[in-house]
Amino acid sequence: MTFETLTPNGAVITAPDMRGKMSEPFTAFAVRGPGFVELKDGTLLYFFGMKFGSQLDEALGCSALMRSHDGGKTWGEMRLLRYDGAPFDVGGGVPVYDEVHDTLLLFARTRHWKPGYEEDRLLAEGDQLKGHTYERFWITRSTDGGLTWSDYKEVIIEGIPERWTVQNNLIGHGIQLKNQKDQKKNGRLIMPCNRAELKAGEVDYQNGGNEFRAHLILSDDFGETWRVGALEDYLGANESVIVELLDGTLVYNCRNQGGTPENRRIQSISHDGGETLEGSATVDSLYDPICHAGYTTTVIDGKEYIFFTAPSGELGNRSKAFGTPQCWGRREALLLYASVDGGKTYKVIKQVSEKGVFAAYSAILPTKGGKLLCAWESGPEIGLYRDIRYTTYELSELAELCK
Repeated sequence: MTFETLTPNGAVITAPDMRGKMSEPFTAFAVRGPGFVELKDGTLLYFFGMKFGSQLDEALGCSALMRSHDGGKTWGEMRLLRYDGAPFDVGGGVPVYDEVHDTLLLFARTRHWKPGYEEDRLLAEGDQLKGHTYERFWITRSTDGGLTWSDYKEVIIEGIPERWTVQNNLIGHGIQLKNQKDQKKNGRLIMPCNRAELKAGEVDYQNGGNEFRAHLILSDDFGETWRVGALEDYLGANESVIVELLDGTLVYNCRNQGGTPENRRIQSISHDGGETLEGSATVDSLYDPICHAGYTTTVIDGKEYIFFTAPSGELGNRSKAFGTPQCWGRREALLLYASVDGGKTYKVIKQVSEKGVFAAYSAILPTKGGKLLCAWESGPEIGLYRDIRYTTYELSELAELCK
C-alpha cells in the first residue's frame, strides 16, 4: 500500500474551467471534501473542493474534477467546475450519477444575506444559524463523463420549512436507486443532507435555540425537480451518507453533532425508497469524533459488504467545544470499518493512516476492477486542510479481513 497526494500541497495551479477557459494561476488555501464516481465505461472521477483565502466552511471556493482511465492508478488534468459569471459554491460540490441516462449531476450552493442583514464581510457560521442568510441551489450536468458541462441551473427544493436556518447537501455524494421492489422508485436520485432548525417557539438563535438534524432530498425525474424526503429527527444528526442494499433497504448514517452518547454514529433505515426512516439510534461499533465519513457497499464473491471510513481520535475537551456542548475528538488515524450484516454491526479491519497525522473527511469507492479507492483530508498538522491523501486496496483482501 502506498499513499500519494491528489492535490498538490501549496502548488500554483492553472486549470481549465467548465468551458475550457484556462484560469489565472492561483494557489488553493485549503482542499476539502473528496468524492468518487465510477461511470458505466469504468472511467473514474475524483471530485474535491478548493478554498481561497481561508479554510473556513464559509470561505469562497469552487469544486474541481480529475479523471482516471486506469482504475485509479493515475489521474489526469484538473478541471474547475465553474465558469465566468457562475456562482462560487461555498461548501463543495456533490456529484450524483444518473446511470440510467449516463449523466453526471453536480450540486452547488450559494449563500446570501437576507434583507436587513446585509454586511460587507464574510458570512460566518453564526450568521447562518441565526437565520440571517438564505441559500440557493444549483445543478450542472455532463453527458460526456465530465469533459463538458451545462450552465448551472437553479433548483428549488420543495418542502423546506421556514424554520430551517441551514440546509446543506454539499458533502459526499448522492445515489440512484436500483433494487427497489416498487419498480417506480428505481431510478430515483437521493441526496443525503443535513440542516439546522430553530427549536419550537424560538424566533432566533439564542441560548442554544438551534438544533442539528439530517434528511434526504429526492428526485423522481432524474434531477429536474427535488423535494424533501425522509427526516432523520435524532437530535444532533448532521452530515450524512447513505447506501442501498441488495434487498432495497437504505441504510442512512449520520455524523453525531451532539457527541453523545459517547461519540457514536447515528443510523436509521428506510424500506420505502427514502420517504421515511425507522430505527434511529446510535451505533455502538462506530466511533465518531464529530466528522463526515466515507460510506459504500459492494458485493464480493456473492456476499454483500458495507465499508465505512472515519477518523479515530481521542475525545476532545468538552469545555473547549464550540457551538452546542459536545465532546469533540481529534481528527487523526483514519480507520476502515466493514459490516457483513447490513449495517447492524461494524468492525475495524484497517488503520488507514497514522496516529498523530491529521485525517478528516474521507471518501471510498469500490471499482469494477476490484479495488477500493480511499481518499481523505490531511495536512501538515491537526486542523490544517492542506492536502488530500489517497490509497487503494484490493477488495478480495478486504473480504478476507472480514472473516
